[in-house]
Amino acid sequence: MLKQNQINYLKTVPKDRITHVVDFDPKTQTTARKIISEVQASLPLVKIYYIGSSALGIAGENDLDITIMADSDFDDSLKILKKSYGTPEHENLQTRYVKWKFIRNGFPVELHLGAFMTPDLQEQLDTQKILEDSKDLRLEYERIKRECNGLPWTDYLTRKYEFWNKILGIK
Repeated sequence: MLKQNQINYLKTVPKDRITHVVDFDPKTQTTARKIISEVQASLPLVKIYYIGSSALGIAGENDLDITIMADSDFDDSLKILKKSYGTPEHENLQTRYVKWKFIRNGFPVELHLGAFMTPDLQEQLDTQKILEDSKDLRLEYERIKRECNGLPWTDYLTRKYEFWNKILGIK
């Protein structure tokens, strides 16, 4: 069962996008730690969350998903991050959300900056914690990802969301 926000997001996904799942590469975590260290050096008061398959150490896209929560320091953080990472791919100052996409050490990186915790981000963090704490669920999640290799991205996201909702107890 999918939630309405998940259904809405699926409608925005290009129909021709294909899922590419590869074995976990430990270099993703080394690269993520380097980016996190860079951010912490220039923004010591922000909260940083590294989530997703590479953070879990399982098969996936070997991409890095890093979110920075700047709360009251959003505007200053944005200026500093623009100096370090250039022009964002997406910038919505009304909702105080910014996203950069770039490649580091051959790995795709999505770096997100927000001013407050959203329900969707909290749900991702809750899911991440459950998966970190349960080897069995992590292995099941990895199996689902591998089974989706080569399928349309919407099929992969649907299965991923259904699994997340199951482990979060969302009906």
